[in-house]
Amino acid sequence: MLIFSCVLYAGKNNATAEGSSANSVKYSVFAAVNDTLVTYPMSPVIHKGTLYVPIVQTAAAMNVSVQYAKGNVTLTHSVGKSVTLPADGKNTFVQNGRTFISFRVISEKFGFGLSYLPNQKVYRALNSGASLTDAQFAEKYGSYIKQHLAQTAVPSKPSGSGSKTIYITFDDGPSPYTPQLLNVLDQYKVKATFFMLGNQIASHPASTARIAKDGHGLGLHGMTHQKNKFYASPYSALNEMNMDNKKLHDAAKVYTKLIRVPYGSKPYFTKAYRDQTAASGYHLWDWNIDSNDWRYQSNPQIIYNNVMRDIKTMEKKGVTPIVLFHDQHATVTILPKLIKAIQAEGYTFKPITNDMKPVNFWHDER
Repeated sequence: MLIFSCVLYAGKNNATAEGSSANSVKYSVFAAVNDTLVTYPMSPVIHKGTLYVPIVQTAAAMNVSVQYAKGNVTLTHSVGKSVTLPADGKNTFVQNGRTFISFRVISEKFGFGLSYLPNQKVYRALNSGASLTDAQFAEKYGSYIKQHLAQTAVPSKPSGSGSKTIYITFDDGPSPYTPQLLNVLDQYKVKATFFMLGNQIASHPASTARIAKDGHGLGLHGMTHQKNKFYASPYSALNEMNMDNKKLHDAAKVYTKLIRVPYGSKPYFTKAYRDQTAASGYHLWDWNIDSNDWRYQSNPQIIYNNVMRDIKTMEKKGVTPIVLFHDQHATVTILPKLIKAIQAEGYTFKPITNDMKPVNFWHDER
């Protein structure tokens, strides 16, 4: 039996310790328990779409001890509550010799709620032991976080000749038209992003695998696309994304952090919903140009006119276009003409990636 003592870090100002010994360390996200920032010596990580934290430091901050035995991890609170979890790569995983645990799981098991500070990119587990408000916590650690926060890629504003970027996205696929769509993208050397439905992935696994192989962005769109089911509760929305991610992995052997919710994130995907998906490591994306291709399936020229007009409007505003399309026949038929016109305007097509700052209607940058 391996027993890890956790009391070494309890109550310690980890930010001060890290700042004095690892000035070059950069993190993309931080975790905290009540008034303690838990980062040293390992940063939280996103693993298979879930936020994981270093188990020893996090457990210590929660007054929890950690034991490993017979393939299980046993967590025991100082007041006596004990939880045993299988070390199966779902609740925990090992990276560079250190064990990480799902932040949501350990928080829920020991009665901590989760809060998020978007400007500091801090996920905070809270119970009655917290004395600082989120604003006070941000003030206390703000300078340290600013020093150690890695700069992530964001859709940039146009900056001159040949450097303009556009992101085109396709919802609701894969479909019977996906192979044709991929052929068009390949012909013009264009990368796109696909927000896919889990049941469609299961029906078209070969197309899903090709999307991944061809280097396009991979996103999740849930399972049902039914408002009453998807938005039944924050958990139902998260559960659909997790199921969708599993379908993606089954078909293409990859996971993703990118999500787009049915009908767009406003008004239904409120903070309670966003907190759930963000705590699991997902990044929420909407769009700033709607092609309305679903509305004009019988007249693709209107789709073309809508998109080109709005791209020029975005350019005047200095905003990088993120275009919503759907994986359907009408869109495929007009796509070559659209691509050639957009390329003639000096744009480069790029896929959305997991490390980019998300763009959504709520301005939620988690």
